[in-house]
Order: sequence, then structure tokens, then C-alpha cells
Amino acid sequence: MQDQRATTLPDGIVLRHAHGPDDLKACFPVISLLRPSLKSAEHWEERASEMATFGYRVLAAWEGGRVVAVAGYRIMENLIHGHFLYVDDLVTAENERGKGLGAALLTELSAIGVDEYCNRLVLDTAATNANARRFYKREGLFDVVVGFVKPLGKSA
Repeated sequence: MQDQRATTLPDGIVLRHAHGPDDLKACFPVISLLRPSLKSAEHWEERASEMATFGYRVLAAWEGGRVVAVAGYRIMENLIHGHFLYVDDLVTAENERGKGLGAALLTELSAIGVDEYCNRLVLDTAATNANARRFYKREGLFDVVVGFVKPLGKSA
């Protein structure tokens, strides 16, 4: 199973998947930077576990027992991209930024995508997030899709 892979970076940080409630809760301080609507580590663990039934996986950068960067992703298929790896979430702890962790996660996600016979890696970011857009372009991603959002219902 692909989720069992682990990669050790030159600085001793290990990229490995989060498995089970304790691993997921360890990711909360970092994922909550990107997803502030998550109310608690328990709420995050519940949501990630629910999404796992639809293929959601969490790859994290671990420094000892501490998570310093997180990528949530899934393998998908549609008529636009074919079989592809979709990155739902990608975030690095604020005090760890600029150390190449986001790039390392993208490299590992690309390798997972190749192993899973994906045609491409796809992600979305806010059009107003200039820093992320620069980072993704620097990492070899192309800005080729324009997305639209329409809020629906009361909670939108």
C-alpha cells in the first residue's frame, strides 16, 4: 500500500502518512493554519477520517514527533484531468517556512502520483494568494485553470 512509504530528508525530517487518530491530531496545529474553520484537533481528526472514506490521505513532514508541514490529497478521476492526484491542502508551520518542506511534500506527492499511474497533479489556490501562486509556479506547476465558486445554502 502506498501509504506505508516514508522518505527521510537530509535534515532528518521524515515524510510519512498520518495514520490513526493520534497522528491526525498531531497534524492539527499545522492544518489549522490553512483551515481555521477546524474547531479542535478532535474536529479535524473526525473530518479527515470521514474524508478518508472518499480517498483522502494525509502526508506530513515529521521532526521527531512534531508535525511541521501537512499535505492532504486524494487520487481522483474526471473527464478534465483523467486519473490524477488532487492536493486538497498544503501548508507548512509558520516558523518552518522557507526550508523547502512544501517543495519536498510536492516532490513526494508527485512520486506518489507516478506510482498510482496519475496523469497529473492538480491543486487549487485563491487567486488572491500571490505567495502561493509564486511558490507553485517555482515548483513547476502551471496556472492553467480558472475556477468559479457559487455559495449554496444557509451555511455558505
